[in-house]
Amino acid sequence: MTNYRPEIDGLRTIAVIAVILFHLNPNFLIGGYYGVDVFFVISGYLITEILTKDIRDGNFKILKFWIKRVKRIVPLLLTVIITTLVFLPFFIFLPTFNNLLKDIIPAIFSYFNFHAYFDFGDYWGDKADKSFFIHTWSLSVEEQFYVFYPFILIIINKFSKSFLKPLLLITLISFGLFLYFVNIKTQFTFYMLPFRIWELSIGGALSCLPITSNRNKTYSSLFPILGLTLIFTGYFLASKSISHIAILPVFGSCIIIYFCSKNDITGKLLSSSIFVHLGKLSYSLYLWHWPIIALFKNLEFKYIVNNKIYSCLIIILITYILSFLSFKLIETKARNYDKTPKLVLLGIGLCIILITFYKSSYFNIYYNSQYNQETSYSRYYDISPKQTVIQKDNPIFYNIIMPKRLESNNVAYKEQGIVKIVNNKYPQVLILGDSHGVMWAKVLQEASEELKISSSIYTTNAVKPFFNITDLDNQESNLYFTKKERIDYAKSIVRNINRWKIKMVIMCCRWQNYSSNTDKINFEELIIYLKERNIKIVLINQPPVIGFLDDCNAVQFISYLKINPKKGFNSISINQEKVIKSNRLLTKLSNKYSNIIVFDVFSKLYINNLAKITYNKDVLYFDDDHLSSSGTELFKKDIKNIIKKYVN
Repeated sequence: MTNYRPEIDGLRTIAVIAVILFHLNPNFLIGGYYGVDVFFVISGYLITEILTKDIRDGNFKILKFWIKRVKRIVPLLLTVIITTLVFLPFFIFLPTFNNLLKDIIPAIFSYFNFHAYFDFGDYWGDKADKSFFIHTWSLSVEEQFYVFYPFILIIINKFSKSFLKPLLLITLISFGLFLYFVNIKTQFTFYMLPFRIWELSIGGALSCLPITSNRNKTYSSLFPILGLTLIFTGYFLASKSISHIAILPVFGSCIIIYFCSKNDITGKLLSSSIFVHLGKLSYSLYLWHWPIIALFKNLEFKYIVNNKIYSCLIIILITYILSFLSFKLIETKARNYDKTPKLVLLGIGLCIILITFYKSSYFNIYYNSQYNQETSYSRYYDISPKQTVIQKDNPIFYNIIMPKRLESNNVAYKEQGIVKIVNNKYPQVLILGDSHGVMWAKVLQEASEELKISSSIYTTNAVKPFFNITDLDNQESNLYFTKKERIDYAKSIVRNINRWKIKMVIMCCRWQNYSSNTDKINFEELIIYLKERNIKIVLINQPPVIGFLDDCNAVQFISYLKINPKKGFNSISINQEKVIKSNRLLTKLSNKYSNIIVFDVFSKLYINNLAKITYNKDVLYFDDDHLSSSGTELFKKDIKNIIKKYVN
């Protein structure tokens, strides 16, 4: 049995607090995610110390080791998972619940890092941020390491007198892979074991060094201070992604473990009662904090938590209480209880039963709504050769009528767009746009038709409408257009503009997405091209974005929030700085080019920091940033007046 070192518990506190602060708000501690790297070093040090001793003494049994790991890790993990599964349906927006269910099995069976990489991608991205168990990726990495690590130590013991040199070699190989790939395949490097082994094995190598000879020397008390400095430098110098900065917290942790004792200044701090107490709770704190943070993010708008600091303090308090209770009642008892493996199997069985129930028809994820049923034309007016695939039973389309695109329009992208001919006249109005163009297409076409004006629509979901107008044979492919299809699209638009003698081009986009130089150049060159031909341009600016809706069905979400229909508008308070900034681009362009008119939808829907979301029994949004058909219908009269004024 190794001697207990309270300063290592204190180091755990430094790690877990960093992770919690980062997850509460990255601005609190931008590199707090490096707390996981500190945990890896500590784990490698402590486990290797136990394993090497047992292997040398001939007492090591692999089954006993794995059972011990299961008793240490899994009971609390299952407690957190089952608690989350039981209580979460009472709070969150139920149509998103199926996403949580996909995370359970990867979390239990320690392959969440693979699940996260292939399903979420960026650890800092929106998908990962919505997962209640994204933090279990690190447990998966650790457990994968301990599946094969004992065998490596057994082989080393058989062929070498020392564990140190082989472990240093393993560390150097993994460290080299990390250094090479971290800037090339950043997310893959972040999640995957080969690039994390060095953090665990360097702790293992450290356990093979004699430490007692370095204690109580004058110079040795300075090294732990250096170690803390390196860790905190890593925390504060980090960027929004893992990088070579990881070296600092890893080596800082090694220095503290090697040189620190409870007699020096750093050791006295780390060995203090509060640090040791939190260090002992660190595993519980780590497991509980993220599901609670994720829950609060889900409830943020429902309960209108304006004071973020107050919200953070509540999260910290709840996390501590649950962690303290689970440490006393689950962690400490499960480690020494003979029947823990059987209880683990029962826990896994309960998880599977809960998942099965939640996925069955007995569990209704939808809400009764008092609002009118909506019709979405997102497929009907999408001219992409390969339309986005709508997944069966996707909750966003629940109770939504969705007309399919007419077969005759399958090649509209390279011919004449989706045309509405009136009185056998060529189109005089051309409509260009991405999914926001699709959103406006029906109202724009109807407004033109009511004015006896023919129109043509070139709108596409998930594809930017602008193209290289100076070189039509040089276009870029994307998910829904091949390069040739994109060339055909561009040539069709230019050909028809000139052939029909278009008088007005209406452009509708999610302008927030148009930030790259290429987008801006293509956009402005098209404006110049149209100006030279005396063609009026109407730019419809972006409506308010209802951030909390995200990619959810707006009717369902508003019903979940219990915002009931009323005569006139229901409005909500929500920040729109990003949308306002992106809409300014259109104003600048209208000041620069005399042929541009900006149709200001935003100001009609956002007044005194309040965004209108319903009108009578109609919900004005389809999801977070797209208006519903009812929403666009509100503006038909104004749009008709603009078309009537300039197309005559």
